[in-house]
Amino acid sequence: MYKPNRTRLFGLAANSVVAMVLLAGCDKLGAYNHWQAGDLEPDIAALSYGPEERQVVDLYLPDPSLQPAPLVIWFYGGSWDSGDRGKYAFIAKRFAEFGYAVAIHDYRLVPDVRFPDFIADGASAIAFMKNYAAQNPGQIKDVPIMLAGHSAGAYNAVQLVADQQYLQAVGLDADDIAGIIGLSGPYDFYPYDVAATKNAFGETPANQSQPVAMDLTHMPPLLLITGTRDHTVLPRNSRKLAELAPNAELVEVPETGHAGTLIALGFYLTTDDAVLDPVKQFLQNHLPTKALTASN
Repeated sequence: MYKPNRTRLFGLAANSVVAMVLLAGCDKLGAYNHWQAGDLEPDIAALSYGPEERQVVDLYLPDPSLQPAPLVIWFYGGSWDSGDRGKYAFIAKRFAEFGYAVAIHDYRLVPDVRFPDFIADGASAIAFMKNYAAQNPGQIKDVPIMLAGHSAGAYNAVQLVADQQYLQAVGLDADDIAGIIGLSGPYDFYPYDVAATKNAFGETPANQSQPVAMDLTHMPPLLLITGTRDHTVLPRNSRKLAELAPNAELVEVPETGHAGTLIALGFYLTTDDAVLDPVKQFLQNHLPTKALTASN
């Protein structure tokens, strides 16, 4: 049986306190982000990947000695009706530390749009960054891209690859994706029984909206991490997708809730190696960098 050590027990306590604060209101995320990332700003801000106001992406680059670097694209959550790329600099800081260029994009939200528009935005952001990498070979390697996300963002990342029409619409396919890291993602939530899914998906049938209902034989490697105390997106979502996908690793983190898998990637007090270690190993296995190789 898994037994956390004292260091992890302290981390779990701090993680739980901060997670409760974050869940108390989305405005708290900005304060957490500043605590973890300070005044970190993107190297290149507000690149437009489409004509709409929210179709913009920020790019963070690692140390120049680590460039050109593979690219990670981060998909944030927020029940498809909220979110701000500027509040995830701590995520960019973490992946840049590992030697990656990091793109964080905004996307259109409910009620201005509904499914599948936010999925299509994700595919468009990937295509834009793929083209950007080709035009800026000194910054980003022209290799497959790693996708990563939390909650609704994890769903977006998985669904746009699971349903092949989205990548095909922008001239890409699953071979352009090195892998997907999904933290506390919903992948099996039909029928829509909460306000967030009702508002975002309306009458969309399951065979159009649910990753577990797709033909997954083409899927790239998946790392699916869930907390055993997640009462927002139940762990069964990750378990079911892991059963169906051809190359999926499932990690269940004890005593961790919905926000816990996200803030585990932070730097101060909330870091949790039960999340961080499998993320690092997955990246090293499927999209290695100089920094990760040197640390092993």
